[in-house]
Amino acid sequence: MDKTIKTRKYADDTKGNAPQSNLTEDQDKMLELVKRNTLLEEENKKSLEQLKTIEQLKESLGQEQAKTVEMSAKTAKLEAKVDDLAALEANDLAKKNAQIEEEKKKSREQLKTIEQLKESLKQEQAKTVEMEKNMAGLEAKVKEFQGLEIKLKEMAGLEAKVKELTDMLGKISGIAAAGKTG
Repeated sequence: MDKTIKTRKYADDTKGNAPQSNLTEDQDKMLELVKRNTLLEEENKKSLEQLKTIEQLKESLGQEQAKTVEMSAKTAKLEAKVDDLAALEANDLAKKNAQIEEEKKKSREQLKTIEQLKESLKQEQAKTVEMEKNMAGLEAKVKEFQGLEIKLKEMAGLEAKVKELTDMLGKISGIAAAGKTG
């Protein structure tokens, strides 16, 4: 029993495909690097946006110490999915991943700062509300004191009239006494 082996007629074409598949693999690596660069740019943009948010919150906190201001800030969660690292260029990918992690770490720190500033803002708002209540009480007392001041002025006027009448009564008594003796 003879076995025959069949081979393709175009066996040379497989040699031509090998560089093409390497080129595709290189293209895949470059595409993945471009994706990583895009992800890094997005993380940087998110970081810059969060820095702007922190500055706005700090400014709002400063204004809140003078006047109550309502504020809400959006925070974004940062998540990155890392797939198929073994097939990518080790050095460049490791650097990009390290940069992404650093940006995530900065973002987490910024989120903590945002939360602390929000808490401080809430405390300042509560203080402002308490101060407004105290101001209302003080204004009521001022009005009460103003009413007492008016009454004191009226009493001073009455005392002056009583003194005037007492002086007149003394004069009248003096005239009556002079009239009895004379």
